[in-house]
Amino acid sequence: MNNVLQFRPKCPHVESLANCREALEPLVMKILGEAIGKGYPPAEAAMVVADIADDYILMLSRQLTL
Repeated sequence: MNNVLQFRPKCPHVESLANCREALEPLVMKILGEAIGKGYPPAEAAMVVADIADDYILMLSRQLTL
């Protein structure tokens, strides 16, 4: 899997993001593997995970504007 963090400009949060990705990526890959094992196509499983993450980001953004 490509590390998208290498393409981001250097900023104070890059190290934190890299550490977070290192911690979470194996868990997300496990979720995807389990979904694929249940018969869901890999791209569909990945899109659902991304959609869930996007919904969470939108929820957080709404909380910040209140």
